[in-house]
Amino acid sequence: MDFKKEKYIKIILYIISRCTHKENLGKTVISVLLYFIDFNYYELYGESLTNEIYLKSRIRIVPKHFNDTMNQLIRSHNLYYRQEIYYYYLIKRYYLRQIPLFNFTKEEQMVIDHVIYELSDFSATDLLIYQRGDMPYKLSNLDCELDYNHVFYRDELYSVRKY
Repeated sequence: MDFKKEKYIKIILYIISRCTHKENLGKTVISVLLYFIDFNYYELYGESLTNEIYLKSRIRIVPKHFNDTMNQLIRSHNLYYRQEIYYYYLIKRYYLRQIPLFNFTKEEQMVIDHVIYELSDFSATDLLIYQRGDMPYKLSNLDCELDYNHVFYRDELYSVRKY
């Protein structure tokens, strides 16, 4: 399973373009949205959009390539960030330097937009709590890679097979 870096970058840029007006859009929110996009797509279509490796930590799911990809996007002048206050927290807010063209399939677009619609208004704290309730997190060992196949054990709250 090779990491699909270009697709990963396009999804990150799309999330930022669609949510740039949301005050909560920091590093944590973007990474949680990526997780649900990948795992929801896997539940519906049996494959990951990006083949990202997600690791279980004590409080969250960590996408393996996230920090390197964000740093690359900043160095290549696709993004810039500012430290901003969101309630009592200092968050990294990302901004696009220009809006790229997006060419997702109908299925990809549906999953991406659904995750953004459902989850992008939640705070990072609420998203982390929600993420820890998902079966791939619950069924994985600490510091280990999450198994995409665990989405098939999701309960009704998390399952996307209904849409």
